[in-house]
Amino acid sequence: MTIEINVEGLSFSYDSRNRALDNVSFHVEGERIGIVGQNGSGKTTLLSILMGFLKPDEGNVTINGIIPSRERGRILKVFAPSFEKGRLPYRMKVKELVELLGKVTGDPSGVRELAEDIGISTFMDKRVYGLSSGQEQLVWIFNALADQNRIPALDEPFVHLDIHAYRRVVKALKERFDSYILISHVPEDVELLTESLVVLEMGKVRWYGQLSGLEPAYEVFVPSGANVDLPGVLVDFGNVLVCKCSPELLDSMMKDGKILGYKRAGVRLLYAQVLD
Repeated sequence: MTIEINVEGLSFSYDSRNRALDNVSFHVEGERIGIVGQNGSGKTTLLSILMGFLKPDEGNVTINGIIPSRERGRILKVFAPSFEKGRLPYRMKVKELVELLGKVTGDPSGVRELAEDIGISTFMDKRVYGLSSGQEQLVWIFNALADQNRIPALDEPFVHLDIHAYRRVVKALKERFDSYILISHVPEDVELLTESLVVLEMGKVRWYGQLSGLEPAYEVFVPSGANVDLPGVLVDFGNVLVCKCSPELLDSMMKDGKILGYKRAGVRLLYAQVLD
């Protein structure tokens, strides 16, 4: 299913002094939409408004033609949100949640299969209060992925996951869902898993659209501690340099062992433009 988000003049404040979102406007459309930005950029606030949990102070918001602040019940029939700091029943055992979701979705075998696929089954007898932060995050993601009739809307889904859990969740997400919304502060997450992006910075939209439309530039991976002299460097992210230079030069430097590799720039190029 195509997701279409229209935002016009959106502002929201948690208090009278600081705006979490400040006159935000954008239109994105696609099956896999990413919202990316640094911590405190307003990503979670935006998702909360899109899912109808917060009402804008100003502006208009629609998602697939639905006005979230007026039709939260309708939104939640289409989307299954998962927030980084979610709340789960404190004393419930994981297996009890799996059984409950199987009944609610009408697909108990599919829900049990998902639990196995993403690793929930390894701690089914634990109660929520006894879970590690990574396990609790995994259970909260599981809750959002359990109903394949709804579109997942995931806020920082990978932040507490180890590399094995990350791999399992990504595999389940890509195999089970054609559409989703993914929010992350990690460029690679949104770059590899989404097609249309919104870049937030300090409560404002800095860019939106598709990565395929970006100007040519490259992310160059350099050895730790190396002093690499590259022309056209836009920004230095430590071991990753964003530059406007020729692939022929980068091929030569990689052959000489001066750099580890490179790829077409994506989200980091957008960050470079934000920092400029």
